Amino acid sequence: ERRQRIRRAYYDLTGLPPSFFEVVSFTEDARPDAWQRCIDRLLASPAYGERWGRHWLDLARYADTAGENTDRPLPEAWRYRNWVIQAFNEDMPYSRFIQDQIAGDIIAREDRDESYADHVIATGYL
Repeated sequence: ERRQRIRRAYYDLTGLPPSFFEVVSFTEDARPDAWQRCIDRLLASPAYGERWGRHWLDLARYADTAGENTDRPLPEAWRYRNWVIQAFNEDMPYSRFIQDQIAGDIIAREDRDESYADHVIATGYL
C-alpha cells in the first residue's frame, strides 16, 4: 500500500515518521513520478544527513566530551559532527570523504579553490 510505502521510506531515509499531511498528500498524488518525487524530497532533507551521518559518527566514536577520567567537554567537537552531516547531505563522494578526514590539512594547503576550513575541520576524525 502507498501508506506503508511512504512510512517505510521516511523511516529508512530520515529515521522520522511522515506527518499526516505528507501521508495524505502522497496517497492522493496520482502522478506517475510521485514516488520518485517523494524519494528526492527525502534525500534533499537535512534529516537524511543527520540519520546516515550518525552511523559514521558512531563508527568514528564521535563524542562531545573527551571521554577520559575528566570527561571534559570538547567545545569545538560539533564542527566535525556538522561537517559529517553536511557531507552526507551534499552527497560527497566517499573517496573525498575519507581523504579529507585523513589528510584534510595537507589537501587544504594544496587545493586553493576549496575552503581551507572545510578540509581542516574534517580532520576532527583524528
